[in-house]
Amino acid sequence: MSRVHDVARRYDASASLVQNGVSIFAVGDPAGAQLNAAIRRCLFVLGDERSEVWDDVLRAANVLRWRRMTQPQPRQFQVQQSLIDELVRRAQRLRNLVAEGSLLDQIAEAAQAIGETDCPTGDVLLESIDEVGPDQCIVVASNGTARAGLQRWLDQVGSEVVVASQLDKVAPSIDISYVIAPPTFVSTSVVTAPATPEVTFIMPTWFRNRSVPSSSLGAHAEGPIVVHSTVHQIGDIAEPSSAEVDDEAITDFYFPEPAWGTRTSGDREPNSEEVEARKILLAGGQGLWLDDGERIRSLDPRQPEGARVAYEAVPDVVPGTYLVLREGESERGVMYDRAIAALGTAAPGIVATQAHWKGLLQARLKRLGYRRAMADLEELGVRSSGQVRAWAGPLLICPQRDADFGLLLEWLGAPSQPTHGNAISLRRAVYRASADLRKELEAAVGRADLVALERDGILHLDLPSEGIRGMIVARVLAKAPFTEIVGRHQVRVPFKDRSAEWLD
Repeated sequence: MSRVHDVARRYDASASLVQNGVSIFAVGDPAGAQLNAAIRRCLFVLGDERSEVWDDVLRAANVLRWRRMTQPQPRQFQVQQSLIDELVRRAQRLRNLVAEGSLLDQIAEAAQAIGETDCPTGDVLLESIDEVGPDQCIVVASNGTARAGLQRWLDQVGSEVVVASQLDKVAPSIDISYVIAPPTFVSTSVVTAPATPEVTFIMPTWFRNRSVPSSSLGAHAEGPIVVHSTVHQIGDIAEPSSAEVDDEAITDFYFPEPAWGTRTSGDREPNSEEVEARKILLAGGQGLWLDDGERIRSLDPRQPEGARVAYEAVPDVVPGTYLVLREGESERGVMYDRAIAALGTAAPGIVATQAHWKGLLQARLKRLGYRRAMADLEELGVRSSGQVRAWAGPLLICPQRDADFGLLLEWLGAPSQPTHGNAISLRRAVYRASADLRKELEAAVGRADLVALERDGILHLDLPSEGIRGMIVARVLAKAPFTEIVGRHQVRVPFKDRSAEWLD
């Protein structure tokens, strides 16, 4: 189908939704309602100033609640029992340390009830698919993890599961989208630029916000563009008596999020052995310090074989991005060593000129500070002056733009030649080493189970070459809202981090 036909189909589907609205199946879920009520009662009683000792229990309970809402497959297709067992264990351990022990009992009992019952939302989805036929509908999951779990279950009925970003590939024969999440938790394009003439949200009754997103352009149109909704309540919709908590009295974030805390580095500038880096949480219970370098190797499982491994600009690394990393060491170090070996007898001279100008830069940064150095370079016309700290590191070869590098050398009082030529030679050698690694990674990814990657968020790659074993692909789960000052050797090296525990 051409792009023009796809756009026309989207317009037709939008017109249908504006005329007929969307449906919301609000399904009674007593066990889910019990857990939701326990969490909200806990938040209400403890208030915003609660002790940090509660964080582990509440974070795990919130993840369990989120999965109940977005992954309603039967228990035999679930992988949450370990989460339930750990949540109960943490609640019992905390029981004798706090005064509000009854709140912990409520959460633990609700978690155990979740593990003993199938979510009724799943039954409604299955009945809906059977009613219209699996060839006439598409199931839309909240994220890749949910998609993988739902697909494993729905393969038995022949129904396809996608995430919102994949809706542009939906066949024209599909009439209805079943979205397994409340409207507020999916991309607005599901409603504002629908891929099907009908859209139905399937969600538990205990989540009370049923508002439907509207287009940001609607306010500027001649007439208001409003997609109304029709709510159909299904099953046992009674809620526990403890659920009667004023919504405005508590702050409740249903989407699982880590507790980032506050910046601990203060306002000081990093020294020559330190960098500013942002903490990234990865699947598999790992973390990563990501500096302000220009790019990092990534993988896109949606691309065809041979075109999956590429680079992602550092600012574009967001939750859902898959990063290709080396365990125990940054990939930069491996590529640098390979490049130096490939340069042969020219290597010592190149290493010497690199060390000379980087030493001058480190001394200048120490004397002026990062902000003053960046301002001076910007005034000279260096476009990427914000990268000045990164250039001082041993593994980032030089500025990407030759003009920037020339201005930087002039500012440092370093000789243009052979410094400039040596850096370019080293950069080209690194690019060649990187290209060779990419071919090996593509071959390894081609042999790997990408379904497992989407389900688990992490994949170990089998590479034969010495020096690049231990490569992994890991999905970004969260990105810290602030940077910290860390040792340069810590950057881009995965490490175990409990903050990533249980995040989807």
